[in-house]
Amino acid sequence: MWNPNLAGQHVRLRANPGQQGVTTGKTRQSGTRLLVQVQFGPNEKSYKPYNLLELCGEPEGIPALLAQGRFSGADDLRRILTFEKLKGHLTNIFYSMESSNTDFYPHQFKPVLKFLESPVGRLLIADEVGLGKTIESMYIWKELQARADARRLLILCPAILREKWRSDLLSRFNIVAEVTNAQGLLEKVRGFLERRTPASFVCIASIEGLRPSPNWADETVTGARAELARLLDGNTATEESGIFDLAIVDEAHYLRNQTTANHRIGQLVRDASRYLLLLTATPIQIHSSNLYQLLKIISPDDFFNESIFQEMLEANAPVVRALRLIWRNPPDLLGARRELESALRSDYFTNNPTLQQVSKELATPERIDNEARVRLGYKLETSSLVGQYITRSRKRDVLPNRVERASQTLVVAFSPLEKQIYDRVTHQIRQQTRGRQGISLFRAIARQRQMASCMVAALQSWSQQGILDNLLNNGGDLPQNLGGTRDDDLLWEDFGVSAQLSSDSEGQTNEDIPDWSLGGGEVDYAQLEKQDSKYKQLVKFLRQELKKTPTEKFVLFAYFRGTLHYLQRRLTADKIRTCLIVGDMGDRKWEVLEQFKQAGGASVLLSSEVGSEGIDLQFCRFLINYDLPWNPMRVEQRIGRLDRLGQKAARISIVNFSLVDTVEERILARLHERINVFQESIGDLENILGEMTEKLLIDLFEPNLSDTERARRAEETALAIIKQRVEQEQLENEAINMLAFSEHILGAITQSRNQGRWLHPEELHSFVEDYFARYHPGTTIQPVKDKTHVFNIHLAEDAKVELQIFLNKHHCATPTRLSASSSPVPCFFDPKVADMMGKRYELLDPTHPLIQWIRHRYETAVPNFHAVSAAQLEYHNDRITPGLYVYVIHRWSFTGLRTENQIAYKVARCDDGHMLSDELSETLITLTASRGKPKPNAINLIGDMERVLAVYRECDEYLEEAFNRAAEDFEMENMNRCDVQQQSAEDYANRRRQELQERIERFESEGKLQMIPATAGLRNKVNRELEIKLRAIASRREVSLDLIHLAAGVIFVDPQFSWV
Repeated sequence: MWNPNLAGQHVRLRANPGQQGVTTGKTRQSGTRLLVQVQFGPNEKSYKPYNLLELCGEPEGIPALLAQGRFSGADDLRRILTFEKLKGHLTNIFYSMESSNTDFYPHQFKPVLKFLESPVGRLLIADEVGLGKTIESMYIWKELQARADARRLLILCPAILREKWRSDLLSRFNIVAEVTNAQGLLEKVRGFLERRTPASFVCIASIEGLRPSPNWADETVTGARAELARLLDGNTATEESGIFDLAIVDEAHYLRNQTTANHRIGQLVRDASRYLLLLTATPIQIHSSNLYQLLKIISPDDFFNESIFQEMLEANAPVVRALRLIWRNPPDLLGARRELESALRSDYFTNNPTLQQVSKELATPERIDNEARVRLGYKLETSSLVGQYITRSRKRDVLPNRVERASQTLVVAFSPLEKQIYDRVTHQIRQQTRGRQGISLFRAIARQRQMASCMVAALQSWSQQGILDNLLNNGGDLPQNLGGTRDDDLLWEDFGVSAQLSSDSEGQTNEDIPDWSLGGGEVDYAQLEKQDSKYKQLVKFLRQELKKTPTEKFVLFAYFRGTLHYLQRRLTADKIRTCLIVGDMGDRKWEVLEQFKQAGGASVLLSSEVGSEGIDLQFCRFLINYDLPWNPMRVEQRIGRLDRLGQKAARISIVNFSLVDTVEERILARLHERINVFQESIGDLENILGEMTEKLLIDLFEPNLSDTERARRAEETALAIIKQRVEQEQLENEAINMLAFSEHILGAITQSRNQGRWLHPEELHSFVEDYFARYHPGTTIQPVKDKTHVFNIHLAEDAKVELQIFLNKHHCATPTRLSASSSPVPCFFDPKVADMMGKRYELLDPTHPLIQWIRHRYETAVPNFHAVSAAQLEYHNDRITPGLYVYVIHRWSFTGLRTENQIAYKVARCDDGHMLSDELSETLITLTASRGKPKPNAINLIGDMERVLAVYRECDEYLEEAFNRAAEDFEMENMNRCDVQQQSAEDYANRRRQELQERIERFESEGKLQMIPATAGLRNKVNRELEIKLRAIASRREVSLDLIHLAAGVIFVDPQFSWV
């Protein structure tokens, strides 16, 4: 018996133990019943019958609550699971899944999994072009926001990509980012270090704009870049804090040369950041130092010597091969075991218990099911020496239904006037290329290339600059600017050559080039335009396609700006709507692109290569190459604007022009066809193609060659490119085979999505509504009419006060008006509709202050949830028959080199004890939490409570055994990784000591005794550094394990309703 007249006693409802409150000391009589006043929340007081209340007392264990039949409902189960997700520590939950306006692709979550399992919090993402590295990196940022309260993000990229990053973050993730320079970033870093403000920011800066001068460390050197470098260098990040929570370096291959300022800024940013991502699309080749240099930035402690790195790769190869053999259909288990035996002979794996255990399991070559393959695959993947630091996806591996490329050629025959002018220009060019080289040669050839692009535009452009008059008089010189476009743009887009860089490197000047006469008097532009054979073919093609599909969109590329302006004028006159993007447009480029995307926008986007840098055009399926650049990589990059992830068309059409009266253009088109650039991605052959096509270009303009000889040179070039391409693919495949294999990872990601392992908007909505109904009932949450998933929220006054106190203490990254607004604030829970909301709307995701405050309240001030529930679920499934089921939920935590937290589920049928699979158990429990109904008086409906308790113990024992197995695997994995680190450190130290000892012996034999003490000192330094590393590794060997019993209960499965 307890005294109802005492105030301040914690009580709960016997029938619903999750409903708890505090007595006020007031009572009243109602007939024969004694009513006790209980305060259930700040503004909720009500009288409850004394016999229906009980003191909370000390929290009882789950078995005791279950034995007493003290069940709450599905609400408490839902609160427990949502609260665990909101804590942000679960490894088997994706906080980034469904968090953006993007489609789901399993491969984009592979880097997320890799990053979460990384022992260093850094990762190299080396996916092929067009697979979504930007999206992958932002998923990781979302994970860090939820898991590590990440607030400060720095994105480093080439200057030309800054606007693309800013646009993508806003449109896809509703993230407002600031494009800044060294001075702007310096001010932000200073402010954070001195005043801890701003506490949060997302900044985008260029690699070029931040890289420091060689003498940046000198305190007397001024300037924003040097001062920023010194600040970064003097404030190394820890696991808990850093200037940047995450740094992302795009196009990270620019950092690979360790002697450059690019590499240095990469190191400085890495050391000032808690977490780091390097993004690159460059092919992975294990025998190139490029991969080693990038991995050294990721983890200098693991990759400190290139020869050791090569040994690690060789040792790693059998493990990856074994993994591939296990995942063959059918699996080759004996072959996999042979590979593991080979791996175990390596110093890196000699005492590896994981590989020994897997090898033992494979000793009996019986068939294994998919679940076993996933388990073994995970064990081998975590044993990989380098797989934990790098992830790479290729289109051929992750996109089985890749977009097909279909090419179409429009044949153009010059009119007599066009042919006369073209032949004269070509003849003069060939004569003037004699003895020329470098930029001087390319400037001469560029004239002829402009004519091939658009004859009218080229001649008119020269005429406007007064060049043509000089040409006709045979006495003028060609100035440095060719036809109204900057040399650097023109040469870069056509040839892949930078005039500025080439001039610097070759020591040449942009000398004038003698001109030549066209002869025949002035050009009749009206007649030439009327006879424009190439334009006629273009208009004919566009009209045919627009007649079929009036809303069709076309992207037309040309490398000469004069061509683009000419086409815009003529197409507009012919009633075909166009828009134009070129370089140096700034933000206006994005406005033009947005208008082009609209259904009622222009039909044709006219674009230069520089103008299209960084944009995605996967909503188009027609690409028109009005001219073909000499370097096929320029063509590949054009096509890559359309052939990207998100392209909905099964086929994209690539339209080219064949100028039959021009030897050079005909040979060029043939070269592109031979190397198959129009049919499939040729990968990154930048260096190969640039050198080979440049040589071919020079050959084709050699005046002493016949047309037959020119064709033969082109065929030789094509064969050489094809050979190089095959060799590169072989190197890439070799690298992939030695680094990692991840097919099982993609399967696990797809399963996670199917199981709903992310924080659903409905869960958050329910969590918020439930909290305010229980503790601040004066709060109103009303759906907004005609807007799905949008609610007007007006907090009760006491809730406003508490939220504001929380904001004052915690300086949340996201602002909110909920604590101060006198009127309702429009809010939404689904991040996928963020782009449809205005600035007034607040997205209530795990990082929002309101959600963080509620989480904080549950962690501190609010009583714990009731752990035992009974619920009814209307559900039909062939694998789940109607009846009574018992469930158990654990949370497992493992901490070593890395930390892993997961929720484990188990369900069994009560009548026969049949246990559901882990996957089905999870499905049934999560469905019950979201859709379950209360089951009043469950204890009276159960009948045999002893049977329920017996089944509960069986489920609990099953999970405890599974926990022990998982703990053993984690300990082995942790020990393996420590062993590898120790082996690498000792190998390097031994090799270095041997080198120094040989040096000492050589000094002794040469009589240079004065050199020996210094060398001996270096040897002692190696010993000290090894001792420090070994002690650090020893401390990481300690593993912490924890098992928490979260919840248990019963589920009454009713088959009347079929859930799909």
